[in-house]
Amino acid sequence: PAVEEPCDTAPSSPLWATDDPMGPADRMEATLRPFSLVIPFTVQKGEIRGEVRMPSGRTAHPHITDNKDGTVTVKYSPTERGLHEMDIRYDGNHIPGSPLQFYVDAINSGHVTAFGPGLSHGLVNTPAIFTITTKDAGEGGLSLAVEGPSKAEISCKDNKDGTCTVSYLPTAPGDYNIIVKFDDQNIAGSPFMAKVTGEDFTRMSQLSVGTATDVSLKIMETDLSSLTATIRAPSGLEEPCLLKKLPNRHI
Repeated sequence: PAVEEPCDTAPSSPLWATDDPMGPADRMEATLRPFSLVIPFTVQKGEIRGEVRMPSGRTAHPHITDNKDGTVTVKYSPTERGLHEMDIRYDGNHIPGSPLQFYVDAINSGHVTAFGPGLSHGLVNTPAIFTITTKDAGEGGLSLAVEGPSKAEISCKDNKDGTCTVSYLPTAPGDYNIIVKFDDQNIAGSPFMAKVTGEDFTRMSQLSVGTATDVSLKIMETDLSSLTATIRAPSGLEEPCLLKKLPNRHI
């Protein structure tokens, strides 16, 4: 399902100014926008690591912080413009939502840009938020669309400062395409792709000792007899899990 929404924003003001001095070097060297994202994930005794693949093919490592509250913060200072891909692995395995993509552009690019966590990652039934900057972009209409496994209602708030805050609400897990157009043309990086994970992953990270839960996974294998599943406790002990087919073909 796709939802498209026009976004009314105030035209850019020619009187916009900053208190910071701007010299020739500032005009010549564009500052790339840093990437930052908070992901629900509980770190136990294993190792969590990330790797970023740049448009040139080079790789780098983001800074990942365990917030000790069932989430981790991922930060990366880019050195290249364009589409990046990031792996986040725990004990060698991808965490929910990995790999993810993000597009890097200059902070003051002179054209319409979009940035924020909602362009890379989201949670089911939780608003995914990002920002669009239209400063110094000239005249033109802004339109938004979200395509994915579920209909996602979109809201757009004009911040009256050359930016607008966009929120969409995904109600099913999966990959969502966020299409941002200015003057009927895709902006740089559009369509963006956000990985939305299910509520089960959040709930699973907050279980109490002695409780049980069901976790729905989209797995292509239809023969349950060929699959096994275990859960590894912090002590290292592995316990078997019961597998069953669900009406939506998940397991």
